[in-house]
Amino acid sequence: MPVERRKRFTVFDYFNYTALILLCVSIIYPVVYLICLSLSTREGLAAGGTSATVLLWPQGFTPEAYTAFFKTTFIYTGYFYTICRTVIGTIAGVFLMALTAYALSKKIPLKKTFTFYFIFTMFFTGGLIPTFILIKSLGLLDNPLVYILAPPFLFNSFFILILRNFFMTIPESLDESAKMDGASDWKTFFYIIVPLSGPAIATISLWVAVAHWNSWFDSLIYVQSLDKQVIQVLIRKLVIEQSQMLMASTIGFANMDSVPTAESIKAAGILITMIPIVCVYPFIQKYFVKGVVMGAVKG
Repeated sequence: MPVERRKRFTVFDYFNYTALILLCVSIIYPVVYLICLSLSTREGLAAGGTSATVLLWPQGFTPEAYTAFFKTTFIYTGYFYTICRTVIGTIAGVFLMALTAYALSKKIPLKKTFTFYFIFTMFFTGGLIPTFILIKSLGLLDNPLVYILAPPFLFNSFFILILRNFFMTIPESLDESAKMDGASDWKTFFYIIVPLSGPAIATISLWVAVAHWNSWFDSLIYVQSLDKQVIQVLIRKLVIEQSQMLMASTIGFANMDSVPTAESIKAAGILITMIPIVCVYPFIQKYFVKGVVMGAVKG
């Protein structure tokens, strides 16, 4: 049997591997730093002089930062609205965008005009003030429905064009065969187009879900009630504003050495908000390359 030749590494290979390793370290290290910081004790951080001394292991060990984080009552309402907007908003948004993309992928009157209209909105928008006036006129101020109905989550032109291009790769003979068998446009869409478009729909769904989960600006400007704001706004108060809620969360500890520092609580809060959406990614990662590449084949 022929002897397999060992691959000869070139200078580019070494440079490429080194760059990728450094990139992975730059991505993983901040997460490791937050974990170590959130589990460090007040005494351990004080002995080190600064939280920057937390490198790859905690300075002492205590889970009290997570306990203090979950003692704040607003956390649960924030999680409730964040999860609801992510689930409902993703389903509603992907459904409407898929329907629009399916229509644009077919031979319809004024197809190029409609396509231009969607492309135009990608570069020119009404701006913040007109959008705020529109939301106010619709009665959505301080209303949780604003998380789902406010632009651009429910209708994103870029995602529509990606889905349209993917639908255009599906042979039209499948639609014609379905119609010959008596299937309506709705049945053709749900029983033929959607199952064949799994990679594209999964990719767009993840993008929309991540956008909903990370969104905080719409909650900040459209919602005034603290009990209706999403978790990202509340974390922003912990991380940036250092509001009185952070101080109140440390009440109830008998031993002051066990009281977590402000930095530990903030690190725990950031980690807790990251975990749910990070856990979803591995299940949809395999659809990324196929969904995006096939969605960019046709113009």
